[in-house]
Amino acid sequence: MTPHWIGMIGTALVMVAFVFQIGILLKKRKAGGLSIGSSVLNMTASSSLLAYAMLRQELKITVVMGFQLAATLSILILHLYYRNQTT
Repeated sequence: MTPHWIGMIGTALVMVAFVFQIGILLKKRKAGGLSIGSSVLNMTASSSLLAYAMLRQELKITVVMGFQLAATLSILILHLYYRNQTT
């Protein structure tokens, strides 16, 4: 297996993990175990990596980082919306 395929598999797994996290937040309507600081840090990292990919004109990485930034922003918004609902 070439490194290219390993990277694609890892990327797909990260994307699936984000989709599952968003699904759980929407289904359970509570965010008791999530950290706002972690979400903000992840969003900051995603933003900087997205900017880097755009500056390098790397279309594949730009798309992936755009997805990650949107997913992280969705998780942060849902977390803030559901933060007081612990039961």
